[in-house]
Amino acid sequence: MRYFLLICLILFLTACGDSRSAYRGSRSCRECHENFYALWENSHHGLAMQEFHADFARSSLSPCDSAIRSGDDHYRYVLQGKCAYIVRSSDKKRYRIRYVLGGKYVYYFLTPFGKGKLQTLPLGYEVRSSSWFDITASAIRMHQDFPDRALPWTDRRYTFNSACYSCHVSQLSSSYDLAKDRYRSSWLEAGINCETCHGPADRHNAVFKDAERRGYVPDSTYIRTITQDRGYTPEQVNTVCSYCHAKIVSLTPEYVPGDDFFDHYDLVGYENPDYYPDGRDLGENYTYTSWLLSPCVRNSKMDCLHCHTSSGRYIQKDNPNASCLPCHEQRVSTAAVHTFHTENSPANICINCHMPKTDFARMTRSDHSMRPPMPALSAEYGSPNACNLCHRSNSPAWADSIIQLRYSGRFQAETRVWAGILNRLRRGDTVPAADIVGYLQKTDSEIVAASILRSLPAGREETFIPLFSLLLRSSSPLIRASALMHLSPEDYPEMRESLLAACADSILLVRIRAAEALSGIPESSIPPRYRSAYEEAKREYFQSLGIFPDNETSHYNLGNYYIANADPRSAATAYRRALKLRPDYGEASINLGLLYYENARMDSALFYLEKAAREHPGIPAAQINLGLLYSESGNSEGAIRCFESAYALDGNGLSAYNLGILYLEKQPEKGMQWAKTAFETTQNDARYVYLYAYSLYRNGLQKQALQVLDQALMRGISSTEIQRMYEELRSGS
Repeated sequence: MRYFLLICLILFLTACGDSRSAYRGSRSCRECHENFYALWENSHHGLAMQEFHADFARSSLSPCDSAIRSGDDHYRYVLQGKCAYIVRSSDKKRYRIRYVLGGKYVYYFLTPFGKGKLQTLPLGYEVRSSSWFDITASAIRMHQDFPDRALPWTDRRYTFNSACYSCHVSQLSSSYDLAKDRYRSSWLEAGINCETCHGPADRHNAVFKDAERRGYVPDSTYIRTITQDRGYTPEQVNTVCSYCHAKIVSLTPEYVPGDDFFDHYDLVGYENPDYYPDGRDLGENYTYTSWLLSPCVRNSKMDCLHCHTSSGRYIQKDNPNASCLPCHEQRVSTAAVHTFHTENSPANICINCHMPKTDFARMTRSDHSMRPPMPALSAEYGSPNACNLCHRSNSPAWADSIIQLRYSGRFQAETRVWAGILNRLRRGDTVPAADIVGYLQKTDSEIVAASILRSLPAGREETFIPLFSLLLRSSSPLIRASALMHLSPEDYPEMRESLLAACADSILLVRIRAAEALSGIPESSIPPRYRSAYEEAKREYFQSLGIFPDNETSHYNLGNYYIANADPRSAATAYRRALKLRPDYGEASINLGLLYYENARMDSALFYLEKAAREHPGIPAAQINLGLLYSESGNSEGAIRCFESAYALDGNGLSAYNLGILYLEKQPEKGMQWAKTAFETTQNDARYVYLYAYSLYRNGLQKQALQVLDQALMRGISSTEIQRMYEELRSGS
């Protein structure tokens, strides 16, 4: 049995630590920058979070005329004097609104919830329609690969302190006490203040005040270090924006403007079901991942400030086609010729076709990949495209026929190639290694390359060895880190030297992924020249796992770390902490059950594996591991139920293999069919080869059994059992 592994997606940042003393707040900027302060103060950044007050309610909110259902109850917004409440219908319990989040599309509301927690209340307010709605229903993810469900509004995922604070307040310290499950959160300022984007102002302010007092002009260095559009590279500008506008895994507790993105974060790519296989957004995915796919970004020095101010306003609101200048001046000046639409048509606004808007959770976002419409991909994957977002009564096939006629559709070809590879990998289908290697060797898109690398199946593949060697020399930290995710010393012993060398990489993400891949190897086996770098990378990796003690996935990943480093006692403690924070955390239950199994505590193993299978029937690993435990304990009927459920979920050969074993004794023909299914799923696995040949033999098909074994041996697939059976069948014994 194997431990179930999960990539932890921590989507939030904690800005805390000793460096907070260098921050002075936006009011310290006002004296010298009154105009900018005024623009910022009423922007969506400045008002990302604000204290609730009655004047806001009267000017921005409509009455809630009737109670709205959320979960198993109904709720209603009530304004009484200077205070407002969300009132639960069943018991008339009132939850006072303390803070307001957002406002561009939706207002969310926070209430004190005990132990220092601020909880997002069940009712939100949609600005465009001036209406109240149930936030839990609107937040259901639109995953293609598995169903989603609404969570109760009291769930930890709606707790402000642990979920959304980092992009709504500035210079925050969460101060979480795990033992008491208590927060003592504090922040310098509500909203996204000047220093969030420009960096700590303490030194800048001191220098300029001293210069004013003494009558000299400060060195320009002091201007560049505080102002992102003077001296920052495009990557630095984009990073400042991206930690709130990206789907990320945080590696450190604090980011300071100007730092490298991958020294603080990993980026979620198209390996994740939150995206369509062709890279279009599926839900609330922010923009940075799509941004990296944009040909405009890859082929120029474009940054976020080309279209937006640092306070988030759209610069070209009155003339949106100016966003595409100066690079596309000819097409902008002859837009109707380019689009085949009449003058003044919405289609002649560049961003309507190249950055179409889609809705999720009553909010609208633009596709920042800036690619042309690709209806052929919509036909294959159901992803949105600009043509059909406008021409809603027509099909993607109709739109594609127009694209083929007017533009020949050639621009869709490359995306169809990589989306096809990625889609098959995400589904668990076999993709020829030569196809993967061929594409990765020629693509110039780091996010596509990283997404394909992360989707590769585990285990050794000889064809990939030269590819991995090439990609580890890539200029992209994301590609280097993604390649390292597959290079375990067990599967690729010849890459061990490269893994050790990566521990000294200049970028934290790469060092962490190298240390992760090397987890569990004896430190005594590391050559002296690599030992110091390895020990430091391992320390950084361990620290990255513990920066969110209030998040269950942090403890789950710590448990996996301890397992890899042969510390089962600490692993069990970490898994139990994950379950304390989220009792229905299936992956933690699975791994804790397996840990108890390996330590011969069968009752505890059975308890946690049954818990996982019961609470998460859609997780194949829960069914498979419980099936293995049932099988070992003699409960063949229970084992068969589990393996059949698992196979129905993912068609995995392991489930079919075990069903073949279980059925062979009592129903040999049915056992042979399952053995054949397992064999056809993975013909290179010696266990599956042997079982299929044996099942043929049990059903009186000795000649066919011998053929299966003969072909396997010719392909180099062998084992002691295969050799013995082959010799016995050849001799006729």
